[in-house]
Amino acid sequence: MNIVCIYRASCFSPNMEDCDTAIMNAVASRVQQAGHMVSCVHEEQLTLSDMKAADVVLTMGRLPHTIDCLQALESEGVKVINTPVSVRNSERKLFTQILMDEDVPFALSRLFPSNDPVSWNVFPCWLKKGEGYAEVAEDVVYVQNAERLAAYADCMRQRGISIIVVSQHLEGDLIKFYGVRGTPFFEWYYASDGHSKFGNETVNGASHHYPFSEQQLCDICNHAASVIGLDVYGGDCVVKENGMIQLIDINDWPSFSRCREQAAEMITNIAIQNDK
Repeated sequence: MNIVCIYRASCFSPNMEDCDTAIMNAVASRVQQAGHMVSCVHEEQLTLSDMKAADVVLTMGRLPHTIDCLQALESEGVKVINTPVSVRNSERKLFTQILMDEDVPFALSRLFPSNDPVSWNVFPCWLKKGEGYAEVAEDVVYVQNAERLAAYADCMRQRGISIIVVSQHLEGDLIKFYGVRGTPFFEWYYASDGHSKFGNETVNGASHHYPFSEQQLCDICNHAASVIGLDVYGGDCVVKENGMIQLIDINDWPSFSRCREQAAEMITNIAIQNDK
């Protein structure tokens, strides 16, 4: 098979560019070792001609142009992981609505226009850019009162962001999770033990290691990925003192930094599983 691997634009890999590149390199290497033709391209330079002979596309891309190209390929029968629809669904405003509509255990959240006052007394909370994906620290901010919420919302408005998401802050153990849907692979770790893009994990502080069901965590995360459409996914959740699990974030194709080799093996498997 001919397999094309697409690297994510650097703007979508804040403080994680090397790690994002490393997971795609690990997958590409395994696909090649399995006897398939592999070509790699950065999405900033992507054209349809780069993929004209592709049987499978493995993509971390998020640019609108990338998604449009992949939709065209998918309509011709090319297998795309993650699908263009699922990547679009991974925009915060979309996945927030999808998860709430599907009754996934998710932090209480609401969408607001950035040019209207936010009249929701849910402090402390998180104010998040609703459109696109987090690129800078100012896209996700912790807010403790209405005055600061209004100020940060206005800053987002001035940056051209029209939709914001306000989410209730959840006290408890912050956990990062990683999965490849349709495989046995699922990993998690306490956020306080790992790397942080913007340092927001410090708000929850050191982990208390509250007891919880790992199977329930896996089931919740896989269900969330399923309703969004993601095959390769990661995210964050909070385990409360009583063991209750609530998602706060999910994203398409994370870096898998702490479990890269295992994830790469599973992603390779789903890429070539229909090979004859």
